[in-house]
Amino acid sequence: MSIIRRFYPAVALAGSLLLFAGCGGDRPASTPAATTSKESASAPMAADATFAKRMRTTQTVPFEHAWDLQLPAGVHASWIGGEIPDLLFVQVTGTNAIYAIDALSGKTRWVSQPLPAPITLAPHAARLILPSGRAGETVADDRLYFVSDDIMFCLDGVYGEVIWRYSLPFSTAAGPQAVGVDGNLRVFLGDWAGRVQVLTWTPKNGLAYQLWQYPVFAPVTAPAVAYENLIYVGDQGGKVSCFDLDRELKWQTKLGGKILGSPTPISRLLYVGSTDNVFYCLNRLSGEELARVHLNAPVTRAPFHFREDPGLVYTWTDHADPSRGGLWCFEARSDQIDLTHNLDAQNRPRKKEVIRLSQRWFVPAATRLISSSPEHLFVTGANPALVQAINRKTGATDWAWNLNDGRTDKNKVVHVTAYQDPGDFTRAIIVVGADNRIDSYRLYGGRDVGVIAPPQ
Repeated sequence: MSIIRRFYPAVALAGSLLLFAGCGGDRPASTPAATTSKESASAPMAADATFAKRMRTTQTVPFEHAWDLQLPAGVHASWIGGEIPDLLFVQVTGTNAIYAIDALSGKTRWVSQPLPAPITLAPHAARLILPSGRAGETVADDRLYFVSDDIMFCLDGVYGEVIWRYSLPFSTAAGPQAVGVDGNLRVFLGDWAGRVQVLTWTPKNGLAYQLWQYPVFAPVTAPAVAYENLIYVGDQGGKVSCFDLDRELKWQTKLGGKILGSPTPISRLLYVGSTDNVFYCLNRLSGEELARVHLNAPVTRAPFHFREDPGLVYTWTDHADPSRGGLWCFEARSDQIDLTHNLDAQNRPRKKEVIRLSQRWFVPAATRLISSSPEHLFVTGANPALVQAINRKTGATDWAWNLNDGRTDKNKVVHVTAYQDPGDFTRAIIVVGADNRIDSYRLYGGRDVGVIAPPQ
């Protein structure tokens, strides 16, 4: 079938790390996140005696109601495209159809055909910015990749048409990561048998097929990550593997525990967490360990970062004790140390590069990231309707907002979209009520100070 493409201005809109099913990580299951300051670092925010003074109403928060949309059924899952921050995807119950909604206006761009089953693995929304042949214009080739009932689907991101589908001959354990254009496409998946599986599709004959596979001998349950034509995969055996697009293994590094969250590349560094309670920083090109931080709980989700703060990296710990599970912010600084036992030809100590990871702050008891601005991270905790505005510099809870403020039982919040946008483009909190209506609250203007109520 023909490939439908859409013209955009010559600006590349980068997306976010995929946060599926409202968890703030790669997994459908929920996990802890957090908020902290010198006042609240030692106890969950819900137990903070001053918490009530930080509460705001719907009228005093800086968010404004941007749009609403009535759905015909309940919401199974929602996500903001990893590379398409201007699109909200929602899968409804019953038909399992996917709605693609403009995140800024609330207009429905398309509705997919009914799907065989609910999506349980993280989808991948991909946007390729290609030259259009006209001066000052580019073409955006948007695609949505996901697995439903062991069938791999590729949908056109502009009109929702099925471009291709493929019945998988293996049991998929991780959602897809797509790299490349038609004719040179690679779709990376993980399976429970301990293999990295790679699919491709050729528009010439319209066939999808397995291109190659690679045994890593442990289940791959976190989506692979692509960066500068290299693919990074973590497995439950504790290994991080780096491949090129054509199966060559560049390096492999063994860590101490299971890897349940995707690695995160930032420039020449690669961050990854493990169930051995350790947060690692590796050299992205060699796999050499440059730093590690021992935390107080397992790291089971992908770290994340923002483009405006490339020296800061955030990671989650997950634990039943809310004081141990939460959101950490680290600052990474490059340094060199002398290896006095290893001299060069001039009898001088050799230098070894290391990364100094210093803790900026820790926010206990939050479980999901639901939006961000240049000033704040907006997170929720045990109460998914209670939003905390975390100061990105200090980790303090500057203010809080109950999303059910002004709502009744008939339209109380039952679902909140969790996502992370490294460009702070979307700046919206998107909720679904018990009446199946989506409401979007968005930040307008440059800053999000809003109307500040004086403390009582």
